[in-house]
Parts: sequence; C-alpha cells; structure tokens
Amino acid sequence: MYSAIEIRKTSITDLETDAIVNAANEALAAGGGVCGAIFRAAGHRELQEACDGIGHCDTGDAVITPGFRLKAGYVIHAVGPRWQDGRHGEPEKLRSAYRRSLELATAHHCRSVGFPLISAGIFGYPPERAWVDAVSACMEFLVLHPEAGLRIVFAVLDERILALGENMLRQSGASGLRIAEKRDWKTLDMPERRDTFMLERPLTPKEKAALCRGNVPQDMGDKWFWYVEDGVLCAHRSWSGFCIYRIVLKDDGRHTVTVNRDPEQYGCTSIDEDREVLSRLLDRWTKPTYDYYEQWLSETADMLDRAGRKRNE
Repeated sequence: MYSAIEIRKTSITDLETDAIVNAANEALAAGGGVCGAIFRAAGHRELQEACDGIGHCDTGDAVITPGFRLKAGYVIHAVGPRWQDGRHGEPEKLRSAYRRSLELATAHHCRSVGFPLISAGIFGYPPERAWVDAVSACMEFLVLHPEAGLRIVFAVLDERILALGENMLRQSGASGLRIAEKRDWKTLDMPERRDTFMLERPLTPKEKAALCRGNVPQDMGDKWFWYVEDGVLCAHRSWSGFCIYRIVLKDDGRHTVTVNRDPEQYGCTSIDEDREVLSRLLDRWTKPTYDYYEQWLSETADMLDRAGRKRNE
C-alpha cells in the first residue's frame, strides 16, 4: 500500500484535500493565525455555530465539522499543547492530536488531509521538534493503517519552517511511503521449537516509524523481510520465508520477543546471543534508510567469527 506525506508552500485554505485540520483551542473559538484564516474562509458564523454545538475539545484530541465554504469537505479541529519545556507531556499530546485527526479523517472516508504545523505558532512549540512529532505521528498512523491509503499535505508559508520540514521528510523517507504488508512476500509460520524473552530497547518516534515501514527485499541478497501488524513486528528470512522473530513492540521499550529455535533456520542457541544479535539488527532496521548490503557484510563477519570460536573450543 502506498501513502504519501508532502509539504507545500501554500495557505491551508487553498488546499483541495478532503479535509483540512485547524490548529484549534480547547474552546473551539475563532482565533488568529491559521485558525482565523480557516474561520474566515469557511464562513465565520457557520463554522462557529458548528463548533459551539460541540462545545469543547481537550488538548491532544480532535473534533470534526463540515467545511462549509472551503474547498475541503471537512474541518478537523485539533488541539495541540502549549509548549512549556518538553517535560510536561507536550510530545505525547501533540502526536495524539495528529493521530486523532487522522482517525477522524479515515472514519469520514477521506483520502487526503491537509495539516498546519500544529502548536508551532502562538503555542510556542519549537518548529524542529514540532516537525519530528508531526511526521513520526503521521508515519506511524499510515503504517498501522495501510488500508487508509491517505495522502497527507502540510501547508506552510514560512520559508524557514518549510526548509525544516523538507529536511525532516528527506531524513524520514516519508515523502513516498511504501508500507510492507504480510502479503508482500512468502511467509511461513514459526515452528514449535521457540523461545520467548524480554528485550529492553527504547525506540524513538523516528526509529519506531522506520521499523513500522517494514522491508520488502529487492533481491535475494537482502536476507530479511519484515512487517508490522497490530503492533507486532514479524521478521522472516527472505529465502525460506520462515518467521525468525516475532516482537511485540511496547512504548516503554520492554518488548516481548519470540524467537525461532529450529537450528536449520536460525543459528543462535541462547537468549544472551539472541539479545546481542537482535539488538544489532534493530540498530540497522531503525535507520532512515535500510542498507541490506551492510547487513549482509555484518552477518557474514559474525558467522565467520562464530565458526572460528567453535574451532578453538
């Protein structure tokens, strides 16, 4: 499934997406900046009456109204946090505002949605950090909901903020997002011989988004196919299709791992060795761009090293 995130230098009220997002306040009252522009373009009276009918929206949440005179059919009113110091739940609330907006968009059968950079105006959120949270939240949603096939457009007018966002998109690889799904490759279930252990490995929003994109091998030199489904990462050997790792991803960084113990499919024999190998794999899989050739060189070196240690035992 293909989804896309892009940035345009334009007013959000000029977007012809199915929905646009208003950087709202909890009272859902007309304000300045993006909020004021949306109210003026939609028709202040009609949009304010619709908002008054809802009454309130908590920070980190979103509500939806018609778009009235806008080109967009809907306005999604998302309330981002006011920046304090980053230690008062601001990133979590900002990502939640994006996630709730996207949930509402898909629930109303939208295939495209336009966003401002929420909270980066009078709410004082540092623009670079706002982009990190915005892109990672959108990528995570697209990965977890590939059936949505959403096109996300950020509308920005400030040149500096535009440049920061474009750089963020290049780093994340989100501009043309190909999300791996189970049906993309041959897969076989893990055999009965298996172990389960806990892996402590915190993931940044960028790293989690990179994992959730998955990987579809481009040739047989690429040893790994992986995808994420319902919060579980399944990693398969590309040539055999057998599942080697099944990882239940947790926000607290304590992930439950089930590992294949069939010696014909997987060489590690102890949980300590599993943790070491899997940690190195995750270091590579969480990079913005996965280099399978580097992965192949590393695994070949590890195999030769293990063979040498066995000969010396």
